[in-house]
Amino acid sequence: MSSHTPRAPVARHRIVAFAVAAVVVVAAVVVIAWVRASSSHDDAARAAQRYVDLIASGDGDLSELTTMTAEDTRALDDAARLLAAADERIEVLSLGDPRSVDPPADLPAASTLEDPVEVEVRYRLAGEEHTWPLVLGRDEDGWRVASPMVGSVDWDEPGLLNVDTDIRLGDILLERRPRVSAAGDGDGDVQPLYPAVYRAEKRIDPYFASVPTPVVVLPGSATAEPVPTLAATADTRAVIAEAFTTRADSCGGPDAFGQCPFLDLVQTVRADGDPSAPGWWKGLAGRPTITVDAVDDGVAVSGAFRYVARQGVRTMRFTGRGEIGFDTATRTPTLTGLEVEQAG
Repeated sequence: MSSHTPRAPVARHRIVAFAVAAVVVVAAVVVIAWVRASSSHDDAARAAQRYVDLIASGDGDLSELTTMTAEDTRALDDAARLLAAADERIEVLSLGDPRSVDPPADLPAASTLEDPVEVEVRYRLAGEEHTWPLVLGRDEDGWRVASPMVGSVDWDEPGLLNVDTDIRLGDILLERRPRVSAAGDGDGDVQPLYPAVYRAEKRIDPYFASVPTPVVVLPGSATAEPVPTLAATADTRAVIAEAFTTRADSCGGPDAFGQCPFLDLVQTVRADGDPSAPGWWKGLAGRPTITVDAVDDGVAVSGAFRYVARQGVRTMRFTGRGEIGFDTATRTPTLTGLEVEQAG
């Protein structure tokens, strides 16, 4: 009988013990990894919840929205200020569970973060439901948003008479929007906006202003520009009235043939006047009526003037139309294209 035979069962027991230990170690590693992943996803879910809650409330320190974003910019700080002034913000309906994703190719910020996940945000705005895939990842400071929940407005500039208008959302002057002369895709071109309903208004202070128009901004592609109607203010009406009076006053001076709007009316057979004769102009009869409407509608004028005809001094009533121009050097309205006719 061999002296080694009794040792065989001991070797087998050791092999089994090592195998069991290895399985236990692997299982422990798997459990630890699962616990860590689960805990990490919980942290991501909390970060996503905090982010959308700030957007929904518009309260508190909204600059946190910027610091939670992987690529924070001054434009995002401005977006937070604009969000606080919005007329309506989102209502968060639900957040999906974080799910691991590959870094989206169209999100450069995601490539700098670890363990990217996507959380589906379901929300309501202006009576309609929407979803947004919120992508987050980790860096040394915690979970950061790689796909900011922002959109923009497709502003079409210049706005009026080849002059840039001032655009306001709420009471805040908007500094960033595309212009004809803008080049590149830098931070200064387009103002990002968090999803909300904003009160948009255009102005050329102090001469033109629009009635505030609501615009619904959603994250992602740009929202079409609202089309508010620019209307003349009291300052514009005063400038146009003065310009018309100046044109009328020119009728009795050396600039009559270049400025006076009534020459053709006076020298008709019916009017029987001679605008080339000295002293033919006797001035406006009373104060003319000058209506300055929306920019596209222009200027309407009516009134009467006195002049010398062969039979003596007469009064002629008139009506007319003109257009609103704008002197870009002085940034003041002008009266252009004035045409008058004898009123019936």
